[in-house]
Amino acid sequence: MKKSVESEAETTEQAIESGLEELGVNREQVAVEVIEQPNKGLLGLRKAKAKVRLTVVDVEAAAETTIKELLENLNTEATFDTHREADELWITLRGEASAWLIGHHGQTLDALQVLTTSIINRKLKRSSRVVIDVEGYRERRKKDVKAIAERTVGKVMARQEAISLRPMNAQDRKVVHLVVGEYDGVISASTGGDPNRFVIISPA
Repeated sequence: MKKSVESEAETTEQAIESGLEELGVNREQVAVEVIEQPNKGLLGLRKAKAKVRLTVVDVEAAAETTIKELLENLNTEATFDTHREADELWITLRGEASAWLIGHHGQTLDALQVLTTSIINRKLKRSSRVVIDVEGYRERRKKDVKAIAERTVGKVMARQEAISLRPMNAQDRKVVHLVVGEYDGVISASTGGDPNRFVIISPA
């Protein structure tokens, strides 16, 4: 598929529509650069058409540009790669500043993810699911949270009383709910507001 095309028409909008048709994409997927405005010319004798350049801006390209800019602004050197998992775009960072980028219980990493996603969505004018990871931290964290959830389920079943977990981000809470769903006799619910939203595991 073409990534960029130039198009001419009587009006700017017609030129854009023509370019979109040639690229086979919709308006939200491109960046539009107006090269030349339509001009009737002197006394209407010479008419110049509108000319535009349309460039497809996909989430991967937007993500790479955004993360490069953020790392530069943070004066942080790191390499990164991207891959897709279902409907999520994962950006994995690597470098000497890994521990700093993760922060306490992943708080810096979560903040970087929220900021990156917000910038990308503003660029693309649509919602995209982006996950920022640092050297496999997300997978390690997932295993830790799963272990915490399993231990807590055991305590709830033994004591027959509800137990509240400490505040977690949305990804960690999802892991907890999935673990609880594997057991009969217990239920889970999220309560509170971010960033202090937490999960309560209770007897069913």
